[in-house]
Amino acid sequence: MNEFQTGLLNELVAVKITTKEEFEKVINFLSINNCFLVNGEPVVKLTYPGDKAFVILKQDNAIFWQPANQILDERYRVVSVIEFFRPAEEEKVVEAKAEVIEDEVAINEKNLTIVIDLPPNGGFIESNADDLLKLIPAIKAKAGVVVDETNYKDFVKKGEGMVPLYRKYAKKLNVKLIDNRKRYMEEFITFESKIKKVINALNETADTVAENVDVFVQKQKEALRKERQAAIDQLKEVLISRKMISKKYADQFVFDEKWLNASTSKKKFEEQVEAQFNALMEKEKNDKLNLEMVEKTIINACLIANVDKKLISREKYQALLNTEGLPKVTEMITDEVDNIKKQSQAVAQQKEAELQHQKEEFEKKQKEAELQHQKELEAVKKQASQTVENQPKYTPIKRGEETIANVNDKYIVTEIKQTPEKFQGKKWKKTFEFEGDLAALQMLNRYMDVIKSINPTFSFGEVKLVEKELSNPQTGSIDKYNVKEVN
Repeated sequence: MNEFQTGLLNELVAVKITTKEEFEKVINFLSINNCFLVNGEPVVKLTYPGDKAFVILKQDNAIFWQPANQILDERYRVVSVIEFFRPAEEEKVVEAKAEVIEDEVAINEKNLTIVIDLPPNGGFIESNADDLLKLIPAIKAKAGVVVDETNYKDFVKKGEGMVPLYRKYAKKLNVKLIDNRKRYMEEFITFESKIKKVINALNETADTVAENVDVFVQKQKEALRKERQAAIDQLKEVLISRKMISKKYADQFVFDEKWLNASTSKKKFEEQVEAQFNALMEKEKNDKLNLEMVEKTIINACLIANVDKKLISREKYQALLNTEGLPKVTEMITDEVDNIKKQSQAVAQQKEAELQHQKEEFEKKQKEAELQHQKELEAVKKQASQTVENQPKYTPIKRGEETIANVNDKYIVTEIKQTPEKFQGKKWKKTFEFEGDLAALQMLNRYMDVIKSINPTFSFGEVKLVEKELSNPQTGSIDKYNVKEVN
């Protein structure tokens, strides 16, 4: 840190700014050194005033700016941004630069008072100026003369008229005045030069000593800074280890440059450090409560509105707590949940409308299909009816009261009989002898084939009588017999 940077922090230097880039560089330096505005906000909140020359300075431990042409307190030294950020030179050592003076002179107000020997009459310039002033009334009285055609030429007559004479007198007086001014001014300039040399010597010596004092004071402040920062760090570690504050909030502690001033006692420093840590602990506590309240608000609002709580961003509302405050944030959460609910209801209504539309379309198509099926069925029935009407009617054939078949001139329709359960598994054998024309025997043969195909227990064969010679088993005699053969 060079002398100008130290001087700005100690309210002795003002930095002249001409561009926004210079403004941002200086603000960055002040931010690093924990500087604040008059209202207590961090220095980064200072707004760039625009493209006009201004100075940034520190007064009463607060940073502000004022126009460059506005008068500053005489203690401030105005430097450019280039000078302000010039690398610091090596620490200057105060060396005794003694100059041999034959007679020792006291440097005091009496010896540094200007003494001028005035002429005996009390005026700085002894002259007849007062006598000349007395002529002014008479001179001005001449301005009231009456000018007419008889005398106007006399007033402007070359060398003799009033107008050229008065101008001649004025010119001579002016020449004499300029000559005297040069003579007396040369004497004053010499006098002024001598006095300014003394003034410069006084200021240069004061500046050199002040700079050396500042170097010493900065060394003291840096040593005090290390000592007090160590005390802060120690207290910080204790508070964190005891879980009285988290590291995140403890790291927000800000070192106050006023703690390096001689006017700040150790007791006052400790009280202010403790107060700041207490404030940070209270802030952390309040922040946690606010975060819990945000979470509860989200859960309750979502529960009431039947909205999924995962749809609400915690991070967004946690960030808004610092700028909007808890009441506003809870209101925003409730509004967002209500909007989600309304959107969900709108989507559900739209879906319900689509389902209803699909249902109506399905029922419509189903009715159309039923109507079509009914038409087709009616057509089939009509066709069947027409077919039946075109066919010969059946005549029932009965055995006793039982109808055993229905016949017409082309077909026989009869019921397929099922074996009762109590007779299942048993077989009967009967022998029939049929007689009839070819059609009757062919129909009989067809029906026996049908019965055989639908009932595997049924079988039949043709029975023929054949004459054969056989021996009598009792007598042994051979006789001719009629024997049945089944094919």
